[in-house]
Amino acid sequence: MTAFALCVWLVSPEADRQGTALVLAAAAMPIPFLLPRAGLLWSVPVFAPLLGTVALGPAFIGIAALAPTAWRRAGLAIAGFWWLVIGEAITGKALLFGSPDGTLPRAAWEGSISAAASDVLQPLVTSPALAPLVVWGAFAIALPLVIRGRWLAVDLAGAGVWVVGLIVAQVALGDALAADVALDQARGAVAGSLAAAIIALSVSQVAAPAEGWRAPRVTTA
Repeated sequence: MTAFALCVWLVSPEADRQGTALVLAAAAMPIPFLLPRAGLLWSVPVFAPLLGTVALGPAFIGIAALAPTAWRRAGLAIAGFWWLVIGEAITGKALLFGSPDGTLPRAAWEGSISAAASDVLQPLVTSPALAPLVVWGAFAIALPLVIRGRWLAVDLAGAGVWVVGLIVAQVALGDALAADVALDQARGAVAGSLAAAIIALSVSQVAAPAEGWRAPRVTTA
């Protein structure tokens, strides 16, 4: 509702930011489908671009991994990445890989719906810039499977393998996306991956004494 109200205000004559309203609506629209019946989680993806501003974007995968089911973890991770790339377009800053080629500065499209569609949304959906969605979703599903909260040494080893895997995946993505996005290396790839694992490790250790932390069951709903 907050996003809807903001979009209504942005298209009003007082604001005259119809293009920004379209981009914000595009950011919010997939959330109910990615996180059905999970209204409390709908606001969480906004943390992904916030983490990106301090070069810790991949840390959001650790937050997404705390969700209770595989579907929720993947949906939350994908939603977070989507908000991150929208944040890159709005701010003009590279929060992870940066906006794809063809994305214009906000001043060029914020007042026009058609310009926002052609200068922001079209480059996103017609380039490989959204490929990291798959990586974020897969690694969010996997993290609770290697950090189970039973034996710290085993969890540390699993977390180490997971971190290395995520870093390698981001390096590969950087190579694949280099011709289409602003950066050829993910901003915060190492620090963000480590932070994601630390988030999961910390929660598993805090929860273990009280509840016997276990990775959520892998389900599809």
